[in-house]
Amino acid sequence: MGFLTNPNSYDACLSISALVLMAVIIIIYSSEEFSYGKQSRIFGVLIIVGTILNVMGLIHILWVNNRWMKDCLTYEMNCLVVMVEKVMSYLVAFFSILYLMAIFGMQLNKLWKKLVIILPTVFTILILMLGYFTDFFYYFDHNGEIIYFFPNEILVSIGIVLYLIFASYLMIKYGRVLASEKTMAIYTYYILMLLGVPMRIIFRTGTVFEFSVAISLLLCVFTFQNPSEFVDRMSGVGTKNALNFAVYTKLLQKKTFTLMEIRVDKLPITIGSESVEAASDLLRQMTEFLKKSCFGAEVFFPRDGFFALLIPDVKSNSEDIDKLSDAIKARFKEPFKLRDLEVGFDVSTSAIGFPDDFKTIERFDEISNMMYKALSRDSKYVLRVSDLNLKHIEYDKKIGNLVRHALDNGLLEVYYQPIYSPVTGKFSSCEALIRLKDPRTGYISPAVFMPIAEKNGTVLGIDRFVLSSVCEMLATTKAVSYGLEYVEVNLSVVDCIQTNLAESILKILKAYNIGPSRINLEITETWDKDVTSVIDQNISKLMSSGITFSMDDFGTGYSNFSRLADMPVKIFKLDKSTVQAAFESENSYMIMYNMIKIIKSLGKEIVAEGVETGEQAKQIIRLGCDHIQGFFYARPMPRDQFIEFLQNNN
Repeated sequence: MGFLTNPNSYDACLSISALVLMAVIIIIYSSEEFSYGKQSRIFGVLIIVGTILNVMGLIHILWVNNRWMKDCLTYEMNCLVVMVEKVMSYLVAFFSILYLMAIFGMQLNKLWKKLVIILPTVFTILILMLGYFTDFFYYFDHNGEIIYFFPNEILVSIGIVLYLIFASYLMIKYGRVLASEKTMAIYTYYILMLLGVPMRIIFRTGTVFEFSVAISLLLCVFTFQNPSEFVDRMSGVGTKNALNFAVYTKLLQKKTFTLMEIRVDKLPITIGSESVEAASDLLRQMTEFLKKSCFGAEVFFPRDGFFALLIPDVKSNSEDIDKLSDAIKARFKEPFKLRDLEVGFDVSTSAIGFPDDFKTIERFDEISNMMYKALSRDSKYVLRVSDLNLKHIEYDKKIGNLVRHALDNGLLEVYYQPIYSPVTGKFSSCEALIRLKDPRTGYISPAVFMPIAEKNGTVLGIDRFVLSSVCEMLATTKAVSYGLEYVEVNLSVVDCIQTNLAESILKILKAYNIGPSRINLEITETWDKDVTSVIDQNISKLMSSGITFSMDDFGTGYSNFSRLADMPVKIFKLDKSTVQAAFESENSYMIMYNMIKIIKSLGKEIVAEGVETGEQAKQIIRLGCDHIQGFFYARPMPRDQFIEFLQNNN
């Protein structure tokens, strides 16, 4: 104990501290459930090398400063320990550069690349080993320290210098694809490594360098080896961040590859009502198949209901992409195990080729979002960028121009779809739906133009137009006397983040002398995923004024049941896809049944959307839904026709 408290023994204390850090690193690394490819494997080797380095360093320090250790270990064995320590220090530099290359997705796929990276380390280790047996390159002093003959110390250090230069080149060229904290982490890593070299020369000891290695590896554990950002815990494959990083680095390296996105229809609905364990098991069955479906491809889970395959050295127009798409579609139609059930899925695919389709990162972001939207429209073939350009981009531009001038040109009209109440037998509410009329081609679906309106900012004006039209209808017609209790008005996410939302809505109601209870605002599950203080304040103000809320499109989100009780809504609207799926398979019916059961247990009301047949209506009523909306009862209709409908049916 006196040895450790002796000020002359601080080298040993520093070395022991380094080993404690290495133990922490090993525990964290081994306890993580997920590993992510080559990068993680190289990091595992770095941990082993770093641990051996620190163990050898501590043994040597103890031998120099402790008589008991000298009795246990001969001078020759101590020299061997020092030589192994030196070898490990150079291996740390070698695997550090391999680690950085793995981060940026660089491959040693050519012989000359392998030689350039490996030869400096091989040369250094060869000198160290030959010197141990021949005393030609260096000799050991009385403490077993290596003393080089000039200029051999310079020769063995050339490799480290070359690695540092190469690391600097990689960071300058590819560092911009990293998040800022990761950029700082990798710079800190190499600065710590670099500082260890002069400290070793000045103090004639390797403990500072070894401690620097331990600190550097600990830094990596909490940045690059942190799986939460790059690995989805439920599916066990890469996240959207991991996919973007892989695409960016490969684009910068000018590699040829194809990104295939796979949309799995109704997957969010299926797993949204399951336990985490059951949902995770289903996703992992899918990812295991996808990993085996294409050799060398990387698998990602970037969005709810979407997988992605990053396929190297294949062009997007290749027949291999079509064959792979067919194989994936065929497998997903076959049953997957979900607890004691078997479920199959419809799949649609898209393919983006690099660098043929585009060569810049900025262009990738734009096209990827367009492909994401377009993929939901057609599942009959592999959607490619050429198809997107022909079918959607110019069309979206045209819609954008229409939307920008829709209010000024009188192209907008509000339709009303009656909602039936089985308890009263009347149509006591309705949903206000916006319509955009193209003077040349006719009406355009809100599913097409509203995302564009949200993107260009015109959605705010459109939503105010809808609310004003609804208030004008209530104020100037006999809708209320005909039994209409309230109107559901959609509220976009863009609206929710406006600081003056509550004041704006209440001002419109006051202008038409409409009571707040006559309006029910619909928000979507997208709102709940990105709650902000502004939204909280708006919802609170509107609810306190007497306006109620409903959750639209419920059942299409991810992990929605875990948030169900906290949602500040009176009504949940079961999405049309959920209702229709329930009448296509027994499994989907049980999913909807459980949704209704849970919602009712919380004292909430339910609107079932998309009811199209009498049999569907009977089943929905039997399950206890409070309101029913769908073509079986009525289609959306203009204002005057809607008032006439209420008069005739209520």
